Amino acid sequence: MDIKNIVAIDVHTHAEVSGRIPDDPMWQAMQEASAQYFKDEGPRPSIAEIAAYYRERKMVCVIFPVDMESTTGLVRVPNEEVAEAAAENADVLIPFASIDPAKGKMGAREARRLIEQFGIRGFKFHPSMQEFYPNDRSAYVLYEAIAGAGLPAVFHTGHSGIGTGMRGGGGVHLKYSNPMYLDDVAVDFPDMPTHTVRKYASQAQGTLWQRLSINYT
Repeated sequence: MDIKNIVAIDVHTHAEVSGRIPDDPMWQAMQEASAQYFKDEGPRPSIAEIAAYYRERKMVCVIFPVDMESTTGLVRVPNEEVAEAAAENADVLIPFASIDPAKGKMGAREARRLIEQFGIRGFKFHPSMQEFYPNDRSAYVLYEAIAGAGLPAVFHTGHSGIGTGMRGGGGVHLKYSNPMYLDDVAVDFPDMPTHTVRKYASQAQGTLWQRLSINYT
């Protein structure tokens, strides 16, 4: 990666299309509503197409799937696929993984394996889609694996484009994504850099001022 020639780094890029597993038809309605909300045109890009997009613009991106298998029944884009594609496009892709906190100790084992064998550089959480409060102690075993490796975690906070415009918001509960729940995480895991994205500005500012390990966009 030639940092001197990079003009920007996108820290939030979703890997939504797998080259190894087919699209799940259960996800179609949610994807159509999301595309309408974000005004997306054309098909969702593959990981290789994402790499080409950023390379053309002299940009780098942090790329990750979202593991919400326990709450939706949808099979995630494999973390290994994201990591291997990033290794093939190391000039533009920084691989993060996503593990459903509901996987408990097995999730922590997976995290350590991904770090040691696949060069994963961080982890992505989407509390509203994974239906967990970030300060739920059941997630701590996973945080311990991440913090033990000195890696960062990205948490979606606030509004979600996924489910917007659907009846009942697609069943997505925004309560899980209040950044105040990250305050406990920052206190208990000061060596795990935490990045939050989107709304709840006043709550996010409060955690920012108090906790040095949290940053917000």
